[in-house]
Amino acid sequence: MSQKHHQAYQPLATAAAAMDNPAMSNSSSSSGSNDDVAGLEPHGLPATYSSQQLVASDFDSMERLRGNESVPTQPRAITVSQWFTVGVLCFVNLINYMDRFTIAGVLTDVKTDFGIDNDRAGLLQTAFVVSYMVFAPLFGYLGDRYPRRLLMAVGVTLWSTTTILGSFMHQFGWFLTFRAMVGIGEASYSTIAPTIISDLFVNSVRSQMLALFYFAIPVGSGLGYIVGSKTAHLANNWRWALRVTPILGLIAVVLIFLIKDPKRGASEASHNLQPTSFLTDVKELVKNRSFMLSTAGFTCVAFVAGALAWWGPTYIHMGLRMQPGNEDLQLDDMWWCPHAVQLPKPSKF
Repeated sequence: MSQKHHQAYQPLATAAAAMDNPAMSNSSSSSGSNDDVAGLEPHGLPATYSSQQLVASDFDSMERLRGNESVPTQPRAITVSQWFTVGVLCFVNLINYMDRFTIAGVLTDVKTDFGIDNDRAGLLQTAFVVSYMVFAPLFGYLGDRYPRRLLMAVGVTLWSTTTILGSFMHQFGWFLTFRAMVGIGEASYSTIAPTIISDLFVNSVRSQMLALFYFAIPVGSGLGYIVGSKTAHLANNWRWALRVTPILGLIAVVLIFLIKDPKRGASEASHNLQPTSFLTDVKELVKNRSFMLSTAGFTCVAFVAGALAWWGPTYIHMGLRMQPGNEDLQLDDMWWCPHAVQLPKPSKF
């Protein structure tokens, strides 16, 4: 081998070279320049082997940048504290949607009591959705910067209080106002709770826990129909239907203060996160194509499912009453399946 080739290949001593090529760094430190020259090919390049890593992976580079912080690659055993946290969050999410769709189960009675038509009855859900939509981004912003347990507790307290106060309103305008305030309270919880689960788990475990959390949505919605209509029937007053979930909400507030609130990005070992402005967050989200498409798709789903969930019970109730023998069928005389099919009770019940 020529002297020219011997001088062309020298082990790099800089930290940057060691980071870019760990294999080169290891060989130079263990066997020296003479061994490196011995492994040269005729063109002056070191011999390569299938098992040799010549380029650092993204994972290795991130580990070097993070220093001593470890990046979890395998899910650890779920602790009792984590299970308790997920259980509480699922429970609160369940009563959250119970409260949201309780009115749908007694909407016919609400219309009769206030003397309103379908247009004004629809405003109850419109007021809720608008306030929810406006305040959800705000609570998402606050959730990244302030104690999440406190924000969720304030939100649950707000919607529980406004729900029970609204049940005493005898003027439709005030009832509509309190319904809008319920949307503000529920926005705080729905936007913050999933982030706690994301900070507790990684990989497939995170997906499983989020699936469990969101499974409470259809279950809670169905219970809202059932509990609302049954309570109104037993109390002979639809207003009592709105006074069930606030009691559960007060229990939820106590439980929220007992859950674990991990640091932001704790599951990803990202302890050096820096707060950014709201405008910066919005700009980054707009650039995220996956986020924008997912949001658009979910909006379409909410547009259809929301209308069905709100008007479905009333619509099917009216349809069943048109059938011979069901003229006196009441709204609470029906079995309710979440968001979908409602059937008359069996006669033996």
